[in-house]
Amino acid sequence: MIFVDTGFFFALASAKDPDHERAREVFRSLQGRRLPDLLLTTDHVVFESITLARYKIGHAAAVSMGEQLYSEQLARIHWASPDEQRAAFEYFRRHQDQRYSAVDCLSFVTMLKHGITEAFAFDDDFSHRFVLRPGPGPHAR
Repeated sequence: MIFVDTGFFFALASAKDPDHERAREVFRSLQGRRLPDLLLTTDHVVFESITLARYKIGHAAAVSMGEQLYSEQLARIHWASPDEQRAAFEYFRRHQDQRYSAVDCLSFVTMLKHGITEAFAFDDDFSHRFVLRPGPGPHAR
């Protein structure tokens, strides 16, 4: 199982994103496989992805992204429990030296719970304990 982060979903949806082709290449490598059996994301990543799409590429694109993600054809959605959200907040609180978002911390908690070691992501926030694919590009912060 591989976790999918917001930035990856957004890059896949936006042809203007600098990582668009890299995201498409990764998805092409999965052709013929049943994606919900291989990929996992959280309900919070779905909401964050829709919100990012709304502000960066417009309402219609955000609706399309939401429809695709909620259909669970691209990835299975893990619906975070209140206990997992509290655990994510504790993770966030403990790592004040990092620039992790609360949603990233929930992603980390989810990955650890499911024994996931790899993430489709472009930022290096996941690299502290997970393998990234395709990983940061030349434009990464």
